Amino acid sequence: MKMFSRLAGAALFASVAAVPLAAEELTASIWFPDTHPLTRDGYLALADDLAKRSGGDFTLQVYTGTALLPAVAHLSGLVDGIVQMTYHAGTYTPSDLPEDNVAAVLSIGLADPMVAVMAVADFYMHDPAIKGMLDRHGIVFLGAYASPQYEMMCSKEITTLEQIKGAKLRMPSLIHTAWADSVGAASVSVPSSEMYTGLEKGQLDCAINALNDLKSRSLWDVAKYATRLEFGPYFAGWQYAIDRDAWTGLQPEHRRMLLDAISDNTVDMSIAYQASADEAVAEAADHGVTISEPSPELQASLDDFIAANMKNIAVETGAQLGAQDSEGIVDRFMATYAKWDGLLAGIDRKDAPALKKVLMDELYSKIDSEAYGQN
Repeated sequence: MKMFSRLAGAALFASVAAVPLAAEELTASIWFPDTHPLTRDGYLALADDLAKRSGGDFTLQVYTGTALLPAVAHLSGLVDGIVQMTYHAGTYTPSDLPEDNVAAVLSIGLADPMVAVMAVADFYMHDPAIKGMLDRHGIVFLGAYASPQYEMMCSKEITTLEQIKGAKLRMPSLIHTAWADSVGAASVSVPSSEMYTGLEKGQLDCAINALNDLKSRSLWDVAKYATRLEFGPYFAGWQYAIDRDAWTGLQPEHRRMLLDAISDNTVDMSIAYQASADEAVAEAADHGVTISEPSPELQASLDDFIAANMKNIAVETGAQLGAQDSEGIVDRFMATYAKWDGLLAGIDRKDAPALKKVLMDELYSKIDSEAYGQN
């Protein structure tokens, strides 16, 4: 009888284990066009990967562009349940995401976008101040992004301190605006979706963004000059965040699958993002774009500004926005960046398998999908 019971129990377990998972679908929105790396190599590629991993039982319905949600509404659209997952640029809603905006200030001083994206993922999954911010909105962080270095795309040549005085610059954040003020330029705050129109109509002299936008947004039609003054990678907000109820409502196996897919996708997307910028630079001359280096004086103005002001502006930003523990965020983030700088030492930034292994081994495999994101 005991042998029969053991055999019956084993058979019952096998039959239960063989039951397929119920089909589940998430809705997601990213306001970049389909040609943008964060859309093409991010959300659309992730949707394909999830369908393959699950045999079609776990799918992602992706809305792209601004037809469903305008750029600034990708936080409210997530919180209000219009979609279940979004990309969001945190500097667009600073009062709602004060702790995020403290960390975002630090991007201006970072040299390596690949280190940045992994550091941001680690930090946003573990830092108590950031997690508190996300908890207030009832959302769960799942994945980061970091652009290639932001640089200058201009309708006229601007490579010197004299030329930049009075220039109208589209700047991505408060610290970038503060640098523009320090050199006598005029900062203009517009979403990146409006850079083309601004340059075309003369409302902007330069757009500060990753150079892939010369191609992916056709800025080379209206910006015939690019200056390789590096303003750091942009990473405010998140690439992947999900409504908490949607996250906890997923079957445990699908939560694990989503985390694993995002881990791999983060690397592929980041490599593709940098490649798209490099490709645009390589093709720029064919579209009449002149690419120049900044003058030593212009470069020094940025370097000196970062060294003297970055930490203070981060802390001041937090104070103005009501962030919790701004100084701690600064110190902990820079320590996290240093950690990942060490972990990635000696790894080719185009070696996807090696980069994926580090990110999975050091971060995503350690996330308990049963406990993460639960309150």
